[in-house]
Amino acid sequence: MGYPAKIQQITRKDFNQYYINFPRAIAVAMNFKKADPIEWEIADKDTLILRRKKVTGAGQKRV
Repeated sequence: MGYPAKIQQITRKDFNQYYINFPRAIAVAMNFKKADPIEWEIADKDTLILRRKKVTGAGQKRV
């Protein structure tokens, strides 16, 4: 089952930012926590892959 979302554009004086929000159901299913580091990969023009970076230890950079 897919979950629809929209891309938001925030226009500022010097640059633009884009935000993608996803539903709470996805965050709960993925057990996301505030400030979890993630990484986007562009698979092709129609597909983005979102990966959570793995923690190697408390307070250490995720690999």
